[in-house]
Amino acid sequence: MTRTQTADDANDASLVIRATTPAGRVLLTGDVELPGQGRLVSSGADLRADVLKVPHHGSRYTTPRFLSAVRPRLALISVGAGNDYGHPNPFVIDTLARAGTRVLRTDEEGDIAVLPGPRGPRFVGRGDPLRATDD
Repeated sequence: MTRTQTADDANDASLVIRATTPAGRVLLTGDVELPGQGRLVSSGADLRADVLKVPHHGSRYTTPRFLSAVRPRLALISVGAGNDYGHPNPFVIDTLARAGTRVLRTDEEGDIAVLPGPRGPRFVGRGDPLRATDD
């Protein structure tokens, strides 16, 4: 039986990488969808990270269970200013903020660099995030 691949399947095939860096542990999630997040949490893998690149531009397809397993101090959402998808989703931002996570968005900060700090990761933003919509 041949299964037709959908866009969600492609997103769920995203490479998820956890790396230890001078700024702390970083979890890069690509566009991993709900099933992939569930498999990661159920796997028993240690997903804790100081910095999380929030899946799929902060879309509503990010589970609180996954965010709770990661417990990031800093969450990065790569999202274009004025996008048509409604990204990032307010529920995802609120879930992170209620857990004490600092949420940074490229549509508000521009380019974001994460650096080591004396008490965990710190960041620097630069650029004009709205410039891309002016063209």
